[in-house]
Amino acid sequence: MADFNEATAVKLVRPGSYDVKIDDTWSVGDVPNGGYLLALILKAVAAESPHPHPVSTSAHYVAPPAGGEARINVDLLRAGRTTATLRATLVQDEIPRVEALITTGTLDRDAAVEWAGPAPEPVAPVDECIPAVVDLPDGSHVGLLEHVDLRLDPQTLGWFSGRPAGQLSMRGHVRLVDGTQPDPVVLALAVDSLPPTVFGLGRLGWAPTVELTVTTRSLPAPGWLTVHLRGRLVRDGWFDEEAEVYDADGALVAQSHQLARVRVT
Repeated sequence: MADFNEATAVKLVRPGSYDVKIDDTWSVGDVPNGGYLLALILKAVAAESPHPHPVSTSAHYVAPPAGGEARINVDLLRAGRTTATLRATLVQDEIPRVEALITTGTLDRDAAVEWAGPAPEPVAPVDECIPAVVDLPDGSHVGLLEHVDLRLDPQTLGWFSGRPAGQLSMRGHVRLVDGTQPDPVVLALAVDSLPPTVFGLGRLGWAPTVELTVTTRSLPAPGWLTVHLRGRLVRDGWFDEEAEVYDADGALVAQSHQLARVRVT
């Protein structure tokens, strides 16, 4: 299996244009994971940006790509002293698949925290959490979990045994199987690595992402990432979820908001 760096490699074709190969083993069912696709895009953006780190990324998933060759086109919209804004499009078979706007800057892991809100509900320690499996009760195969070591808090895992908790909540710990340590690109994957929060309502199956916004707050320390997911509303075939990601030192390193579809029953 390709490791993370190989699976997210980009090859310069000409300024602003990069060839990529979408690895379809980083998928949920037959569809490449949205966080993995965003990681691919951020690799290309980093090669074009005058600033090294994505601090705000908003991606719209226009059409699902398949595994195989694709291209990422990056336009630098504005470059300033401390930030830059870029547009990136993942194209396959001449069809735009993902459109993203990214603001880049330079993050300082040693910057002092001036204020922080209350911490979310604790997650059970890694050794008390349950390793996620690649095959779900509804028959879905999650190839992504061959690459991501995901340990789920037992309190949010009732859906797996047919006893959903009845709320939009999911918590767990994440690291890459190949030993790649977290950075801002890995964080884009981490926010989309847990099962969808609607599983907590017993609504299993593919929940395609429509829009995903990721805010990077700091450069993460090496080690496990801890991810908290919560949602507010399921209505008319749509649901939302917000993520907070903490590093091994307990620092808040990423936040995200996602809008996705859910099967109407």
